[in-house]
Amino acid sequence: MHNLNKIDGERTIYSIFHLFQGKRSSQTIQDAHLYQLTPFFQAFTPITRTWLEKTVIGLIDKGLTEEISEGKVILTKNGLSVLDRQMEVTPFPRYLNGWKYHQATNPFWEKLTLLVQVCSNLVYRKKGYVPVRNRREVLAWIKHYLRMHGEDRYSLSQRLYEELISALDNPFSKPEYVVMRLTGAKEIGLTPLQAAETAGVEFSRYHFEFLNSLHGMFDKITDDTGRYPLLYGLMDQSANESPLTLSTEKTYRYLEKGYSAEEIAAARNLKESTIEDHIVEIALSIGEFNIDRYLHPEKQQRILYAAKKTAAKKLKEIKERVGDASYFEIRLVLAKYGDAKWN
Repeated sequence: MHNLNKIDGERTIYSIFHLFQGKRSSQTIQDAHLYQLTPFFQAFTPITRTWLEKTVIGLIDKGLTEEISEGKVILTKNGLSVLDRQMEVTPFPRYLNGWKYHQATNPFWEKLTLLVQVCSNLVYRKKGYVPVRNRREVLAWIKHYLRMHGEDRYSLSQRLYEELISALDNPFSKPEYVVMRLTGAKEIGLTPLQAAETAGVEFSRYHFEFLNSLHGMFDKITDDTGRYPLLYGLMDQSANESPLTLSTEKTYRYLEKGYSAEEIAAARNLKESTIEDHIVEIALSIGEFNIDRYLHPEKQQRILYAAKKTAAKKLKEIKERVGDASYFEIRLVLAKYGDAKWN
């Protein structure tokens, strides 16, 4: 309901599906930023199209949403009221940041769970156990990691324990949701479904709280790497970056050579609108990208002013306020300057 309210009928319900799945398309990436939904990027991959459709139908049947055109829904007055009340009872996880950490989360979790298991079994001098991770590259990485640190099992385990205790200590997270998933020499970690049942919450709620705890931990680790050398070592630094999609990367190379959008479209046999989508994605992802070549700074300021006066950030309303701006120019300005410039 929150995400449907954010897009407010400007996108189909499937834009939310692609958002949760973390589809690396220009459209999904732009939508995540434009509608301020970046925390949810690739944050709920178990979602299916069928589940989403059934959920939306259920909301319509309850009078909480209404369909304004095929695949597009908005919240009703009652729906907005219910959403406000529910947000007070169960606010969204504060540290959730799918856009920033979507590439780092799974690799980190794989390494952490295996490292905890290995350290625990080393301390208890147990050799005959089945690793919780069986990917060859992860197993090889952990072996290299242990050799690199080269300290006795007790010292390493104690340091890892202390770093975990500190990094998981956040006021708005649930560290127990992470700990119950860890496997040691004497304890088998729970599956996500078992963890949700043990915690007494529905699976989706558990999933978001689990991610929230991990992302909160990532914030602490990256803010003070010297304090968390072991945990920071588990983070793939290249995964923290948000590279351009492959097609957009090709467009960017043309732009660096001075090609115009029209020339790139001809050279790549693509629509000019597709190249414009790529340029918007570049503005989102590359901070130093200069958009002055596409519209005068004075018009940029007028678009920002109009966006500030438009509560829902609807492109159509911004266009009406500015008058002489195209949708491409509006999207480009919003992509370049982000929410901080008008909130």
